[in-house]
Order: sequence, then structure tokens, then C-alpha cells
Amino acid sequence: MTDLFTPLSPTQKADFHRRYLAYLRGRDGEPQWQSHTFSVREAFYQELDRRPVLRTGAPVVRQDVFDRHHMRYRPGEKLDAPTLWALCVAKTNRSERFGVEYAHSIGTAERNGDPGDPTTYIGIEEFYHTRILRDALRVIGIEMEMVDPGLGHQWLIKTMARLPKKLGLPLILCGEITGVAMFHLLLHKARELFADQPEPLARIEELFAQIMVDEVGHVHYARSQLDGAGLAIAKRLLPLVARGIVDGMPEYYELFGRERMMEEVLRADVDAAARPYPDRFIPFDTDERTRSAA
Repeated sequence: MTDLFTPLSPTQKADFHRRYLAYLRGRDGEPQWQSHTFSVREAFYQELDRRPVLRTGAPVVRQDVFDRHHMRYRPGEKLDAPTLWALCVAKTNRSERFGVEYAHSIGTAERNGDPGDPTTYIGIEEFYHTRILRDALRVIGIEMEMVDPGLGHQWLIKTMARLPKKLGLPLILCGEITGVAMFHLLLHKARELFADQPEPLARIEELFAQIMVDEVGHVHYARSQLDGAGLAIAKRLLPLVARGIVDGMPEYYELFGRERMMEEVLRADVDAAARPYPDRFIPFDTDERTRSAA
């Protein structure tokens, strides 16, 4: 298990940047910033669109129930697990989309259009994530109206986007670690809830695999941008940031329980979340992980 809060040496940071950029170019292809697409990844999604997979039989989530609770801060009645799962996916999508579009609107994203900068790829990957999560809901027969996150989430997202890089990066690292934990739990819950129809579940797995691999890479990139002091701040802030994120989506607590949710975040074992996927990015080999940072 990689200790995400141990600083990297300058040599390790330079090596990480070189290898991660090469990995992104190979996995995603050529970035098209104006359309927020990649040459390789777009072909992958177009192929998925050509062969849609949907659950059959009685719906596991009612569209009217989903719509009603999607617009509320807290569910007003006892909801079953599939509906809670769908709401968690939708509200996670809500925050992802708002963050990407806000960064784009204030000009942060446009400054990162350089194909030699990993943040160009990371920004476009986040656009794809909103598409992935909507597609995952379509597999179970749910269409989602796009709405903004709650005011608390909006404030946190805007703060992270506008802070000077040195101050914002610890918050970004905490947010990425929390995101990995949330997606990991959602994927495991999908396996429990939708195992009765293997083909639709396989499509959900295929979609979530893209997010898991991306998000773990984002965690390692954020770590590589921080020095020892910044990582120490991130470690202290992680419980606070995680609670700030998840408190705005109480469906997570109802579906997984507060204790399990926070335990998953604070474990911060992001590499385990991506281990099943052969196309994941491996930041360092075993020997490099054991070296002390200079």
C-alpha cells in the first residue's frame, strides 16, 4: 500500500511526471480541448453507444421516485437500496459536472490546454466522467436531469478552484481520495444489487472501470504536486474534507453507513481500488516505493 502522504523526492516527481504523461497519451489519445474529447477514448465510447445494454423486466428503480428525491437535499421517506444507489451516482455526477464547468467558466481549464501538461488530460477525463455516470444510470433505466449540487458543495468546489495552487492542492488531493472511496463503494454495491442480470452489471463494471483508473491516477498526480508540508496539511484535512463532501449527499450514509464510509476514505488505499484493472497507471515499482524521499 502506497503511503500517499509521504513526499516524493525531486527525482521521483520528475520521473512520475514523465511516465504519467506518456501513460495518458497512450491511454487517452490526442486531446481535443474545444470538444473535451480524446481520440482513443472517444472511439471506445462510440463503440459502447453502438451496443447499448439495459436491464430487462420490472424496473429496479422507479423514475418518478428517483426524480422526486433527486431534487431534495434529504430523502423524505425510506428508500430501497437500488434507489439510494442511483441517487448516489446522480449526486456524485452533479458535483463532478459542476466542478468541471466552473473551472472552465473562470478560465482555469482553458489555461491548461497544453498537451504536454497532465492537467489537460485530467480536465477532459472529468468531462467523460459525467457521461459515464449518466450511462451507468441508463443501464438500470434511469434518465437524470442535470442540476447543480447543494450550496455547501458549490462553495467547496469554488474554493478549490480559486485558491492559489499551493493552498488548493491539499484540498484537491483530499477530494480525489474521497472520490476514489465513493466510486469503490458504489461499484461493490452495484455487484450486490444487480447481480441477477450479468450483462447489464458487466456494462456498469466496464463504465466504472474507466472512472476508477482515472481517479487513482488523479490522486497520484495531486500527491506529486505537493511537498512534505502540503501533504501533512492534506492528511490533517482529509477527514474534514471527506465529511464536507459526503454530508451533502446523505444517501451515501443511508446506503453504506457513516462509519463504513469514513473508514473507506481514511484508509486511503487507492491502489487497491484500481488493482483489478490491467490498464491502470502504476506510479512506481516496488523498489522505488520503499525509498525515502530526499
